Amino acid sequence: MENQSKDQEFEKSVKAAHLEFDVEPMDQLYQNKLGGYFSRLRVKKILENLPHDSTVLDLGCEAGHVSLKMHKHGCNVISLDLCLPALKKFKHKLEKENNSSIHPFQAIAQKIPLKDNSVDAVVATEVFEHMPDLPSVISEMHRITKPSGKVIVTFPNEPLRKKGHGVARLLGIHTEIEDEVTLYDYTFEEIKEKIAKHFTIQKAFSFPSYLPLTRFILAEK
Repeated sequence: MENQSKDQEFEKSVKAAHLEFDVEPMDQLYQNKLGGYFSRLRVKKILENLPHDSTVLDLGCEAGHVSLKMHKHGCNVISLDLCLPALKKFKHKLEKENNSSIHPFQAIAQKIPLKDNSVDAVVATEVFEHMPDLPSVISEMHRITKPSGKVIVTFPNEPLRKKGHGVARLLGIHTEIEDEVTLYDYTFEEIKEKIAKHFTIQKAFSFPSYLPLTRFILAEK
C-alpha cells in the first residue's frame, strides 16, 4: 500500500509539472513586466550566492531560464527536469543561441543520475512544493554535492502568496491552476529541518522584506 501511495503521488507530480508548463510556463512569468518582478528578483538572489566558476545542477530546470542565467553568470550548468515538453523547448533555445555547453536531460529528483560528489552546487528553485518524497530528494542532493559544496533552495511563502492571487490574476498570472500544481504546502521550519539533516544552513530568510513571498535557504555540505 505504501509503494502504491508513493506511485500515485509521483504520478500526480508528473501531471502537475506538465499542466504548469502548458498553462503557466516559467518563461512567461519571468517575461511578465510587472507580475514577474518577484521571480526575477529571486533569480538575482540565487546568482549573488553562486561562485562564477561553479559546476551547478539546476534541479527542476523546466525550459531553462535559470540555467541560462547561471551559464551567463559563468557557471558550468547541468540541467534536469522530468517534463519532456519543457526540456524540448529548452533544447530549442540552446540551438537558437548556438549553445553547446548545456545538455538538459530528463530524470527525477528522487534518483539523480550523477556520480557522488560531482557538483559544486545544487539549485532547487520553486520546485520543492511540487515534489513527493522530499527526504529522498534532499538525500540525493547531498550525495552528488562535493564536500563544502552548496545548495540553494527557494520556495514560496504559500499562505501569503495565496492572499495575492487576485492581484496576480490582474497581472496576467494564471493562479487558477495553483491548487493543482502546488502539491505540498511546506512551512519554512519544515524545509529547514529537512535540509539540516544533511547540510549546515548558512542563510535562511524570506524576501523581499516589504512582501516576503519567497523563502531562501543557502546550506553547505
